Amino acid sequence: MPELPEVETVRRVLDKDIVGLTITDIKIKYDNIIDYDIQEFKKNIIGKRIVSTERLGKFLIFNLNEGNLISHLRMEGKYFYLPRDTFDNKHVHVIYYFDNGYSLIYQDVRKFGRMTYRSNSELFTTKPLNEVGIDPILNKKIDIEKIYDKIISRSVAIKTTLLDQSIIAGLGNIYVDEVLFLSNIDPTRPSNSIKLDEVDRIVNSSISILSRAIEFKGTTIRSYTSSLGVEGQFQKFLNVHTKKECPHCKNALIRVKINGRTTYYCKNCQR
Repeated sequence: MPELPEVETVRRVLDKDIVGLTITDIKIKYDNIIDYDIQEFKKNIIGKRIVSTERLGKFLIFNLNEGNLISHLRMEGKYFYLPRDTFDNKHVHVIYYFDNGYSLIYQDVRKFGRMTYRSNSELFTTKPLNEVGIDPILNKKIDIEKIYDKIISRSVAIKTTLLDQSIIAGLGNIYVDEVLFLSNIDPTRPSNSIKLDEVDRIVNSSISILSRAIEFKGTTIRSYTSSLGVEGQFQKFLNVHTKKECPHCKNALIRVKINGRTTYYCKNCQR
């Protein structure tokens, strides 16, 4: 699924194409994608111009000249920017038409993605963005002790805790495995056993891993593939996720399920 680096890659590509364009019409083929009254959604967006794009965690934000469109790709959401009426199929659920003859097409095989509209005053004060935790790429000053307090308040595995977007935003299954490996922390350890210095390692590892993944335009494996002419290359630099041998000690990696998520780690290097 698209995680923070993939969403940031999508944002950067779309930013070059759609900023400055006016939305002239919207076709909604699957209403449940919209977390908002459909008619109000259309009323608030049609006729508006896209002035910029942002990202917070895994959320895409299209800033309009009045208000904001928020999009979450979830498992398999993809955007296509193409000339009007040149692409459609049963998995296309929302189409935004622009004044230049092009359209922004949202395709989602599983239909898990969501879109909503928020006014400028509501953008970061209401759901969903008010529940998003620290974004390690955007936040330059990170309160380690605050994150530590949130982590040790839980008894579930640290892998499960780091997948909670209200703590560190943008970490998904692939990158949590990589972050915990770089931090030398066993993903099965209870969260309330994690020490303050280990949280510091987690945060710094998150910044390092996510920054490098963005540099290489994300990770293209399994269900996440490019729809905008960009192929992620970070899969070439993964240390443990989907791998069989630890790159450090050369021992066989452990592959387990933690809260339903396939997890890879080295029992020798991660404690």
